[in-house]
Order: sequence, then C-alpha cells, then structure tokens
Amino acid sequence: MTLQQLKYFITVAEIGNITYAAQRLYTSQPTISRQIQMLESELGYRLFNRHSKPLKLTEPGKILYDGMKEALSQINHTMETAKIASEGKSGTLSIAFQTGYYSEYMFFEIIDELRESWPALKLNYNKMSTTDQHRGLENGSIDIAIGLELPHWEEAGFQVRKLKKEETLIVVSQDHRLAGKDRLEYNDLCGETFYLTSPNGYQVDRILKDIFCLDGVHQVGVSSSEIAYFKVMSENGVTISNPHDPYLLNNPYYHSIPFESEYSDSYVCVTNPNNTNPVIKLFMDLIEDEEL
Repeated sequence: MTLQQLKYFITVAEIGNITYAAQRLYTSQPTISRQIQMLESELGYRLFNRHSKPLKLTEPGKILYDGMKEALSQINHTMETAKIASEGKSGTLSIAFQTGYYSEYMFFEIIDELRESWPALKLNYNKMSTTDQHRGLENGSIDIAIGLELPHWEEAGFQVRKLKKEETLIVVSQDHRLAGKDRLEYNDLCGETFYLTSPNGYQVDRILKDIFCLDGVHQVGVSSSEIAYFKVMSENGVTISNPHDPYLLNNPYYHSIPFESEYSDSYVCVTNPNNTNPVIKLFMDLIEDEEL
C-alpha cells in the first residue's frame, strides 16, 4: 500500500468516476485502474462496486475511505509542515531589540512580511539591555539581538552583521540656548550636561574622542530614556537620540539637531554561531532583500 494508491482511491471514491479522477490528478485512466486493482489485491477485498454508475464503495471500501481520508490529510499536512520547516519557514524566532534605542522601527515591515508569508512561524520579540541580550544569546533564549555596534559583541565570539548607520541627534528643550541652531560645532557642547542611558556614555566618548576635551562635557547616567528626556526639560540638559525616536516625532517640547561626527550610530544584527535555528537564515535573507 502506497500513499499514491491511497490518493487515487480517495479521489475516485469522492468523484465516482475513474476517468474524471484521472483528469483531476493529471494522470491516465489505466494508471489509476491498475493501482486500485493492486491495492485491492494486497488488501484481499474489493473497494468499489464496479457495476454501479457512478462508482460506489463497498462496505469495506467505506470503512477504509473514512479512516484513510483523515489519515491522508494528516500525512499531507505533516509533509508540508516538514517541508516548510526545512526551508526555515516555521518554528520560533525570538528577537531582542536594545532598550534606549528604536531600531525596531526599521523592522516592522519585515516582521509583518514574515507573519503574512509564513503564518506557521511564531515570532517573539522584546526589548532588553545589552547585558540581557548578551545573556540571552548565550543561553539560547533569544536568537537575534539588534542594537548598537559595540565592541563586546565580537569580543564574545558572536556573529555581527552591520545594518545601517543612523544620524546622531543632539536633543535639547525648545528653551535651551542651542535650540535656535540647525547644526552644531564641537565647541557648542562645552559645559553641557548629557543625561544618558547605557551605553550612551560610550557613544559620547566615541563622538568626542580626540576632537574635543571631554572635561568640558558632563555625563550623568540615568536608568531610562524617559528620565533622560525629563532631565532635558527640567534641568535644561542635553541627550542623544536618533531619527526613529518616538519621543521626538511631532513633539513641540524638544528640539533635535543633527550632529556631524566621524562616529555615528551603527545598528547591528547579532547572532550566536552555535545557534542552529533555521529561521535565523530566513530573517537574515529578508534583511538582505530589504537592504537594511
């Protein structure tokens, strides 16, 4: 008994005519007749009453049909699921975006495409600190980390794929002395206090290193972007952001100024080379297609 024989049998049983069944299955009438005869010979009983038009199942044939139709449907579903899995189009993918940044806005279209094209794929995504991202990549609780390009990724042996550079924005309140400027020079920042979430301090060091004396810039660490923006307003301070930041979009209370620097934010996609989840490749291929 083969799957092909069962498929022929079920189709003939539903149509009641071997010739029409052959047309639906894109094969010949003699082929189907021969395969059903072989199936009957193996089973030891007839499946159809050949004197009836349309063809009708015998009593044993009805029992076989009722059981095998459901079984064949499950087999076809299982085979299709296995095929999809082999192409990395099912399973689970966990993505963690770095807190304090808004790189997820670059990926909403890709996430929507994944969900629409492969509904069997389960997507989990969250925001977390780089420390938690690092830990998640190591223990396998996340498959992909997306955030700023930082030295510790490659130092830990992770695979790092650069995505794109983002413009650095200096953010002040509308009442700040720099709010009237469209562009900034390094000396404009002298004496300012930056309120920064980790790893923004690393950014400031990179932006100003070897060009401007860091002694003239005060850095204060805060626990969240919300607090950084609060300090910008309440303490007349300064923070760093990027064009994806929802705090800035159509917000009349803040003024953002592009800051030309030899260093600018680079977003990266980080994976653990020991993670064999096939869906990772699917996601990476989409990134390639979107040219992120």
